[in-house]
Amino acid sequence: MGSLFHPIGSQPAWVYWARRGALVLAVLAVIAALIFVFRPQPEAPVAGIPVVPSVTPEVTPSTTPSVTGTPSPSPTPTGPLACDATNTRLALAGYQKVKQDGKQLFTLSLTNTGSETCLLTFSPSVFTLTVTSGTDRIWSTDDCAKWVPTQKGKLKAGKAFEFTVNWSVARSSAGCKLSKATLGTGTYVAAAAFDTNAKARQVFQVVKA
Repeated sequence: MGSLFHPIGSQPAWVYWARRGALVLAVLAVIAALIFVFRPQPEAPVAGIPVVPSVTPEVTPSTTPSVTGTPSPSPTPTGPLACDATNTRLALAGYQKVKQDGKQLFTLSLTNTGSETCLLTFSPSVFTLTVTSGTDRIWSTDDCAKWVPTQKGKLKAGKAFEFTVNWSVARSSAGCKLSKATLGTGTYVAAAAFDTNAKARQVFQVVKA
C-alpha cells in the first residue's frame, strides 16, 4: 500500500502519478464504452398513420332518358283505305216539282274522288237524308233504317256507288211511321249527308194535287 501512494523508483514521483492517472482514465474509458454499448435501447416511436374512411361516391341519376337505336317509323297502312268524307263526293237529285199525293224519287251517288281504291261500308249509321220546310223537319231516314240501302265493298278511284230513296210526300216519325195528313204546298229542301261532312242538297216544290 505504501508503494501505491508513495511511488518508489528512479523517476520523479509525478511521472509515476501521471502514468497511474493515464491508466485510470483508460480503464474508465473502457467501462464507459461498455456501458454505452450494452445500455437498454429505447423503443422506437411508432408514427401514427391516419385512417382515411372509405367513401363511396354518390351516383346522381341522369334526368335524360337513355335512347338507344333509331325510332322505328310508323307502319305504312296496307290495303285500301275506308271511303269517307275526305275521299268521296256525294250528289243528290230529284224531281223539281212533286204533287201532294205523288212520290219524290231521290237519286244519289257517292263517288270515289281519291287516287286509290277505297273500302265502302254504306249503312244508315253513316248516311242520312232529311226533308225540311223552313225550320220544320218533315221527313228523315233517321226515323227508319230500312229506307237506306246497305252496301259493302271496294270502290275504285273515279267510280260511284249509286242508289235511290223514295219519299211518299208525308211526314215521318220514329218507328218508320208516316202521317196520313196531306202536306202543304211550298218549297222543300232535301239534305243528304255521308260520314257527317260529305253533304248534298236538292230544292224542290210540292204543288197542289
